[in-house]
Amino acid sequence: MLIVNQCIVALLVFCCFPQFVVSGEVDAPGASNFYTLSATLSKGNKLALAYDIHPCCYLYKRSFSFQALDSEVIVGHVSFPESLRHYDEFFGDVEIYRGEVLITLDLDTSRVEVRSDSLSISVEHQGCSDEGVCFLPDRNVLRFASLPGLE
Repeated sequence: MLIVNQCIVALLVFCCFPQFVVSGEVDAPGASNFYTLSATLSKGNKLALAYDIHPCCYLYKRSFSFQALDSEVIVGHVSFPESLRHYDEFFGDVEIYRGEVLITLDLDTSRVEVRSDSLSISVEHQGCSDEGVCFLPDRNVLRFASLPGLE
């Protein structure tokens, strides 16, 4: 009976997500399989977030949110690049990002008292694949040992 259940699950995965099984690019349809995120914190307290999004997928502009954690740092102005207009079967007309995306955050450190304070930033986003598989909102926590503007 267990083998039959495993075969049914495998068949459902193959039928529902054929691009994942055939291409061998990912094991399961999850958001982190379709993008990489890197971050650079520079003097002047600018945080640059670089997304490299798989060609089959996109991220929604409206889904991005940023929050400083465990510190007195405040996320200030957020600079987004120009987005693409897209009709989404779930959300209608939306703005999306594909390929490489660079988002810049201004960080307000005026309330930080300790010069060696560390920084953790929560970054949330959501996206879909062109095949109609949408992902739950995803969250990354970026950690930095110190703030360059306070060293």
